[in-house]
Amino acid sequence: MAWPKRLVLVRHAESEGNVLSKEERARYDRATHAYQLTERGRKQARITGQFLKATFGEFDVYYVSYYERSKETMNIMFPDARIREDPRLAEAQRGIWQTMTDEQVRTRFPEEFDRREREGLYHYRPFGGENWPDIELRIHSFLGTLSRDCCGQSVLMVVHGHWLILLQRLLHHFPTEEAVARYMGGTFANASVTVYAGDQEKEPSRLVLLSENQIPWEGKL
Repeated sequence: MAWPKRLVLVRHAESEGNVLSKEERARYDRATHAYQLTERGRKQARITGQFLKATFGEFDVYYVSYYERSKETMNIMFPDARIREDPRLAEAQRGIWQTMTDEQVRTRFPEEFDRREREGLYHYRPFGGENWPDIELRIHSFLGTLSRDCCGQSVLMVVHGHWLILLQRLLHHFPTEEAVARYMGGTFANASVTVYAGDQEKEPSRLVLLSENQIPWEGKL
């Protein structure tokens, strides 16, 4: 398997969902995939885009999820880029927990609180949603495409925080408990930059982490 010569991953800039509470998001009249960036998020994206251009120049390939916040971040950073939109990059689908308040869930599905607690964050699959292994299957599939279609190229991706944690779990082989701890700790900031390089010298070839969670806009907003 061969890899891109450079893989740069940017978590999307601050969106409406990032400034709403869990209960507010459940009551919000907009689907999670349609959340737009806040004004602060647009400023974050502009600064991060300037940093990327100064550091790496243009890229060969640009990937986003179909989520509005991912596309909007990329469009601000590289407005002339020819974007590849891939649904496998989408954030976790949390089913009832995205569309119902805790009170509504307790009224209609009271056993779900106990089931979620018993199974744990990694294994639990909510009604209408995915568990973490489901997302990892999407990532596995995408990595095959990345290796096949982007060998030796410079690739920029705008992704989601939870997705990025699980990508790193697969690349670095850390246990599920660490993935949960990183998720609870909020590892990746909005509009942060994580960089990998493709190492083709060793067998098997691999992606090598160069830098992680660099925040170009920090101290500037």
